[in-house]
Amino acid sequence: MRALDDIRVLDLTHVFNGPYATQVLGFLGAEVIKIEPLPYGERARSIFPIPDTEKQSYPFVMLNSNKKGITLNLKSERGKELFKQFVEQVDIVVENFTAGTMDKLGLGYEALKQINPRIIYASSSGYGKTGPYSAYPSFDSIVQAMSGIMSTTGDPAGPPMKAGPPIMDIMAGIHFAAGILAAIHQRDRTGEGLEVETSLFESAIGPMTAQISAYRALGGKYERAGNRAPNRAFSPYNCYPASDGYVLLLTSDNQRWQSLCTLMGKDDIAQDEKFATNGSRAKYADEVDEIVVAWTKQHPKHEIMRLCGEADITCGAVQDVEEVLNDPHLRERGILKDIDHPSAGTVTVLGAPWRFNGEQPPNDAPSPNLGEHNELVYSRLLGLSEAEISKLKEDGVI
Repeated sequence: MRALDDIRVLDLTHVFNGPYATQVLGFLGAEVIKIEPLPYGERARSIFPIPDTEKQSYPFVMLNSNKKGITLNLKSERGKELFKQFVEQVDIVVENFTAGTMDKLGLGYEALKQINPRIIYASSSGYGKTGPYSAYPSFDSIVQAMSGIMSTTGDPAGPPMKAGPPIMDIMAGIHFAAGILAAIHQRDRTGEGLEVETSLFESAIGPMTAQISAYRALGGKYERAGNRAPNRAFSPYNCYPASDGYVLLLTSDNQRWQSLCTLMGKDDIAQDEKFATNGSRAKYADEVDEIVVAWTKQHPKHEIMRLCGEADITCGAVQDVEEVLNDPHLRERGILKDIDHPSAGTVTVLGAPWRFNGEQPPNDAPSPNLGEHNELVYSRLLGLSEAEISKLKEDGVI
């Protein structure tokens, strides 16, 4: 038994944000039916495609396991009719189009709740359904710019810088899934469906808490700090060279600073009043960094991490993508795992990021090929015959 094994989801999402949210629902046991447009499927299928496969791509494989895949032309009248029939059979509709897209198709929440009063309609967009930016298109990087993430990231003397990964797509995907889970609970209590809405822009403000706090505390001033603590709140806090790469190392209190000094063989420095408090170390951060670098550059990055971890000092090796893919901790915990894909061969997928009573929800069903489950879903849910399904294919509806 899994928490959502009695829940059925129509998934209209694309790229990263929405597919991550619906994959979370799939991890929890929901039957997720991914609906894709003709003839190419959702956009993620064309991002870093896997050669010699049936429209599979690396991001699609990672974010769409545990889902059934069907095709449906929602711009056709017959396609809209079939979609409405599906709505009668499901619990949740999830989409992440530009705000208002489904309303223009006549398939927004107000229309669908007339068909199924218990339907949960969940949408995620760049800026939300209301407000002065609501009609603007957006992506993760645009939201990083708008939210202040870029203005507070990078070297002080350099330009604003975005994070490498699409962090807001995934952060908003977590909020998206959380809102859907709350809606399921509320519907179970009231018997009535509801609309859930979130946006990338709003989801980006929570991660800005530290920067906003520093800005307020320092009288309206904030300077980019590179890899140092915001506004140099404490030291050491930086990315330091190792003999084979880099580590991110920080001590947030005096006890850990003293432990680090012992580890470096610098107990005399621990007693120096110049470095006795966080405030004084932050004042002389350049000197602190020189002391730390003299030690870190003599050792491999994972050895530094191990030594610091054993001394209760926060430190992490700066790992490249290859190292992350082969990280023994992630592999042991099942967050990255390899499965056999019928089209793409052996692929790496994400594991569920939680355990229930020590058990991790399974993730063994590979991402679907385009329209792979058309016959199964249209026959089982809508009762269509083989001949009717063939006719829909001929007419370009599915």
